[in-house]
Amino acid sequence: MKARLLLDENVPAPLKLKLKDAGYDVEHVNNVAKGKKDSEILEYAYKHKRTIISIDSDFCKFREKEHYGLIKISGMISNPIVPLLELLEKFKMKELKDQNFQIDPDRAYLEIKKYTKKEEFKQFHRIPIDLNCFSKS
Repeated sequence: MKARLLLDENVPAPLKLKLKDAGYDVEHVNNVAKGKKDSEILEYAYKHKRTIISIDSDFCKFREKEHYGLIKISGMISNPIVPLLELLEKFKMKELKDQNFQIDPDRAYLEIKKYTKKEEFKQFHRIPIDLNCFSKS
């Protein structure tokens, strides 16, 4: 099942159209939660089982909360649709839940929680994700 997406206010409208063309159910914050606090947007996304896609790091502060996926795209990427689509195809909706992703100009990461021996949260650890669009020829 394809992920249901919620684009943050900083994500350009053309990206929404490209994601819709690729068959994704996409909403934009400006249409469903304009002017709301980030915590309210996260709540909306969770209630509607939507993965949040953002260009800024505002949602990173919610990485430890329950969510249906957070994808942060670097503002330095001129055409983020290629790595974004590849990441979304690689990780289906069920696999995105409570996962945090970062897409940079030359690589992508999955951020996983690291715990102490006593099962207490310690920190996030970045694991590279192999995307074909970043393969060196």
